[in-house]
Amino acid sequence: MTIVPADMVLDMLADTIDALNKGRSGDATVIGHLAKALEADRALSVYVDGTDTFDLVAAVPSAAEVQPLFEHMARLGVAAFQQHVNIEHVPGLGHVVFVMIRPDHEAAPVEGFGRIIALGRPEPYDEASRQLLERACRPLSVLWPQAAMAFAKERVGHADYNITGRELQVLELLAKGLLATSIAARLDLSPRTVHKHLGNIY
Repeated sequence: MTIVPADMVLDMLADTIDALNKGRSGDATVIGHLAKALEADRALSVYVDGTDTFDLVAAVPSAAEVQPLFEHMARLGVAAFQQHVNIEHVPGLGHVVFVMIRPDHEAAPVEGFGRIIALGRPEPYDEASRQLLERACRPLSVLWPQAAMAFAKERVGHADYNITGRELQVLELLAKGLLATSIAARLDLSPRTVHKHLGNIY
């Protein structure tokens, strides 16, 4: 199956904006499209905020199956992912490509949005894979953070203003794409408490 990079990127962006419009994180959509295009058997998206903290946002096929890859990334630290696209062979994990998505500061900057996407498979990635990922980086860096924050602001703008400070913290982290478990860890809460706060908001 031949993947036309421009078609794949446009489909991915359209589906991501549709997910955001429906109030869902775009991460699962992005990694799903990239995994399919590159025939990767596992993929993940992590939120990064400039520290060496990684928060798992989305995983394909599951969080348990990408855990070794997530742990490898955490050992390396954020500084290891400064290039947009980095392809390597990792013993025990196979061939892995890491894609850094940072908000494009030439456009209006979006604070608090940064992602590292990792895709793994047994076979090596070729130059066509790198080119596809390079082609996807620019629109993802420009459009994805902007769309995520715009939809988050719209949801907050229509919400009842009787939101507690803690509920606002939960909502801000949710808008950045964090899962309830990551929000709970970040705010030192239980996932059940996070769900309770979200229930109060919505």
